[in-house]
Amino acid sequence: MNDAYWIVGVVLVSLFLLIVIKESYDYKRNKKRILDKARKAFGTFNSERLSSDELDSCKRLFYRYEGPDSIDDITANDVDLDEIYQRFNNCKSSCGSEYFYYLLRTPCYEEDKLKDFNDKVEFLKENEAVRLKFLNHFISIGSMKRVSFLDCLDYMDSIEKVSFVKDILLDVFFFVSLGSVFFAPSFGAILLILSIVLNIITYYKGRGEIDKYIVFFSFISRFLIEGKELAKDLDDKFKDERENLLKNLNLEKKLVSLTKTVNKSSGPTGAGSPFDIIIDYIKVIFHIDIICFYRLLSLLKDKKQVIEETYVTLGKLETYLNVASLRCALPFYSIPKKGSGYKAIDLYHPLIENPVLNSIDTNKGVLITGSNASGKSTFLKAVCLNAIFAKTIYTCLSKELVMDDYRILSSMSLRDDIISHDSYFMVEIKALKRIFDYRLNYPDKKVICFVDEVLRGTNTVERIACATQILKAFPKNDILCFAATHDIELTQSLKDDYDNYHFDEEIIEDDVLFNYLIKSGSATSRNAIKLLSLMGFPGEIIDKANKMAKDFTEKGVWEA
Repeated sequence: MNDAYWIVGVVLVSLFLLIVIKESYDYKRNKKRILDKARKAFGTFNSERLSSDELDSCKRLFYRYEGPDSIDDITANDVDLDEIYQRFNNCKSSCGSEYFYYLLRTPCYEEDKLKDFNDKVEFLKENEAVRLKFLNHFISIGSMKRVSFLDCLDYMDSIEKVSFVKDILLDVFFFVSLGSVFFAPSFGAILLILSIVLNIITYYKGRGEIDKYIVFFSFISRFLIEGKELAKDLDDKFKDERENLLKNLNLEKKLVSLTKTVNKSSGPTGAGSPFDIIIDYIKVIFHIDIICFYRLLSLLKDKKQVIEETYVTLGKLETYLNVASLRCALPFYSIPKKGSGYKAIDLYHPLIENPVLNSIDTNKGVLITGSNASGKSTFLKAVCLNAIFAKTIYTCLSKELVMDDYRILSSMSLRDDIISHDSYFMVEIKALKRIFDYRLNYPDKKVICFVDEVLRGTNTVERIACATQILKAFPKNDILCFAATHDIELTQSLKDDYDNYHFDEEIIEDDVLFNYLIKSGSATSRNAIKLLSLMGFPGEIIDKANKMAKDFTEKGVWEA
């Protein structure tokens, strides 16, 4: 009989060891696979799409710290900043993803900070061994996906404190039952079985109540633990971040210990660590994670600032890595220089395949004319984006960019606001008014603005009259303005205040060819009627439209 017990015991232990070995193998294999994938992704653009919930969660840090000089929602929408963020973002952790979005919309006007940022990015760009250490830590931290970490951190204040006395009493009952086995084996065995059953039942009930918070606590555990390990690996180049992490995490050893206990078995790799299976059984019997959860909850409420500071510091570190990756992915880039006006050589837009390169050099307003689809709006957005990049990621999509310390505002891709019942015209004038308001509220700050089709939401006569006076008012208020328009009349009324540029096209047989190159002077060609013809509209419509246009040009009167 004893031999049989030994055989059963050996078999059970062997099976257990095999499970542990397999867990260990799966953990290491998955971790290696993810790290290899991340290593290969360095220097490439991101092709994965975020859901709307995931994208919203990435914006929480920005809205938490948004300031008067931040890129506002109108400008961000005008230049498709969400789309650019998704293309540029290769961060592996929530803290990195949120901080990178925050950075894209938070210009910095302190040259020393921008140069320090550049030094750290370049250091990571040139040192693969350091990059791999960074990647390893941030992959281990992982992401919370659709849930915002900062929202969860704030929500902790609303969770009521719960007593865990019953869990402690059940632990005492277990040990008493275990001890009684040695004095009264039969009775003790019954008590022990009863104790285990009670512990399992109450554990899963208690665990069910806290499970909805476990993802959050698991994430805290990972980023605190990995943050401390990352701090040890940081070069002197990252001295400030290292000191910040060590200061916060050394003071919170108890916090790190508790979060590690509450942590779920499997991390972002999808496989548990080698001894997770043992730990899980211990948790079920002794309710350790439930007890630690409520102790941790109380501690978190007192240490929110430390947690948030650590989160932001880690996000900043991964952002350095992400910008280093971005620089390797770009066909070419330049480090911006400070100077008067706006000068760019071979500037391009990041979302266009095989973009046409354009240059601009001005110290006063720029008025861009041209026919439909000739490239006016895209150029305007490219100039605006590079102004933003110069003060955020310190990486311009050009061979050279010189720009003053401008605050950046735009009014380009507007639409009706159904919620506030504003018409397109009302949305336009509010967007333009906010530019003047900013200059009025901050008279010591320089402004650059970008306007596409000024007041397109109203009739021709009033549009030209209002647009002329608004565009004249910008330079009078020391606002550098880049504007695009179809209204050729503006080129004459604004010739003293704006440099004129245009885009044009070449019509060959039955096709319109665009070269997308900006040229000096105002546009001389129009293509709207020709495009109607190319799309197959009846000849009668084309002929009458041409006659009307010709008559108005010669007589100044519309005749139908």
